[in-house]
Amino acid sequence: MKQLQKQRKKIMTFLLTFGIVFGLLGAMPVHAQDENASESTTFDVKIVHTNDIHARVEEDDYNQVIGMERLSTIAQTFTAGADGSLMLDSGDIFHGQPIATLVQGESVAKLMKACGYDAMTAGNHDWSYGKDRLKELGGIANVKILSGNIKNADGTSFFDTDALVKEFTKNGKTLKIGVFGVSDPNMKDKTTPSNVEGLEFQDAIAYANMEAAALKADGCNVVIALSHTLNPKNMAAQVDGVDLWLCGHEHIELSETVTTPNGSKAYVSESGYYLNTVGLIDLNCTMDAEGSVHVDYNKTSVDYEAAQNYPKDASVTAILDAIKAENETALNRVIGTSPVELDGVWEHIRIGQTNLGNVITDAYLLATGADIAFENAGGIRASVAAGTITYGDVINVSPYGNYVVTKKLTGAQIKNMLEASLTIQKNCITANDSGEWDAWPNDSGSYLQVGGITVSFDPAQPEGSRVLSVKKDGQELDNTKEYIVAVNNYLAGSDSYPALAEAAEIGEYSCCEELLIRFFEQGSDAIATSASKQNMIPTTKESTEPVPPATPEIPAVPEQPAKEQPKSPKTEVKKDDTGGTKASAKNPKTGDDNTLFCWILLLLLSGSVGSICLVQKHKK
Repeated sequence: MKQLQKQRKKIMTFLLTFGIVFGLLGAMPVHAQDENASESTTFDVKIVHTNDIHARVEEDDYNQVIGMERLSTIAQTFTAGADGSLMLDSGDIFHGQPIATLVQGESVAKLMKACGYDAMTAGNHDWSYGKDRLKELGGIANVKILSGNIKNADGTSFFDTDALVKEFTKNGKTLKIGVFGVSDPNMKDKTTPSNVEGLEFQDAIAYANMEAAALKADGCNVVIALSHTLNPKNMAAQVDGVDLWLCGHEHIELSETVTTPNGSKAYVSESGYYLNTVGLIDLNCTMDAEGSVHVDYNKTSVDYEAAQNYPKDASVTAILDAIKAENETALNRVIGTSPVELDGVWEHIRIGQTNLGNVITDAYLLATGADIAFENAGGIRASVAAGTITYGDVINVSPYGNYVVTKKLTGAQIKNMLEASLTIQKNCITANDSGEWDAWPNDSGSYLQVGGITVSFDPAQPEGSRVLSVKKDGQELDNTKEYIVAVNNYLAGSDSYPALAEAAEIGEYSCCEELLIRFFEQGSDAIATSASKQNMIPTTKESTEPVPPATPEIPAVPEQPAKEQPKSPKTEVKKDDTGGTKASAKNPKTGDDNTLFCWILLLLLSGSVGSICLVQKHKK
């Protein structure tokens, strides 16, 4: 019996040992299989994003423009060591400053190539040199222009490709990223019609849904959309399949997440304007064993001050210097002849209508077909001497790179604008007569030069009653009728004229200097006719006879730097805390930890260990 028990013990011991060993051996493959199943790879992908640069490629401290020399270094520093990178732009880059318009955008294209841009979408101002030139600029920049919803008359895509696909490999796995672009159909109305003649801007949302689905079907793990659009969040919220939207046109800082129709999330970003901000987006793309990818977003915005910590890229500086040297030759190009001197003297254009004011507003009317045109005095920076007119002369008159827009205003609103302008004029005349530089009002640059109408006014009447008559083609303006008004984009948002600022834009056109050049190219007869007009007619309320304006006597004024036209107001945007740069913040302690003090106090009050136990039990 004892022997049997011993044998049973041996068998049980053997079975137990065998079970333990087998269990361990069996568990090891299972553990390895689970580990492989959970094994994942994270791809660190860096995105450098810009939008609405408007040819602000040179560093400018006054306007806080970073410039492409530092942009290149920022991009190189940010993307160094990444598993993959992309440099992308959301439109309005080729047009807006003389350095670009002198050579129809070629200078900007060369700098884009030097910085290493991969792709962009077309903004409305990128069409300003015409559709064929835009495609040429893409080739010079070595950049893919992606706006697949813009079609030729036969239904084919206008641009050569609809998408850019990049593959990045790590740990034996491949991450595939697809990029496409889309332009808001409204952009077709925000450029001169001849620039986009024969093209169809198809529905942006329908196209985006189709293209995103096609890229996903092609195996893209991540889909990025470039857009130049009004209300980018609204568009993003109506499209499935896009992980990241990089937007332009609204000139804002934007970092938000939206929910798409199928319940997914899409990150929406826009990075300021005029290259005062660069958007740096970290995409952490984690791929699991089955190939599914989870994307985390982290955006850092580099502003002008932060950009000063990055040195200029010497290779980009060399290209920029060469461009500026070439432009010197272009500035001497002859574009016309003026039979008279065109008056753009700083004081003169603030105290009355001048012949240069006539020419500028007539140039806007010629280009837009508007009923009425206004130019603010602050937008005119120099006179033009009689004789040969060069490109450089025009740039001196209109150096800001502003462009012309059209809006609709009623006759009553136009008369109110003129009343406000006459008040500014009166204050300017008082300042001019005083001979004191500091007496000039801060809004002196808002005095209006006018075109397309004749205005009779009595400067002796009280404020609000100075305008006696406003006629268009010999007919008095109808207070209730709407008229199309052409102005530069700076004046379009001026606080001095609220009705104008609040009116919706109905059209966008080329830069002011380009329209002025086209006017000069008509010849000296057209210039002489425009210059001789009298659009602002001072008279008296009791008389219909015009009162000849007194020749302004300009007192000697101490040499002063020219007053700068104020910068356009920046759109104030509320930043969403959930979409910006990741950060951790701990609430500060508002008091000390009193736990120990409470125990001692209880001990003293209770006088017994039992009381302490009761307190501990109560606290539990």
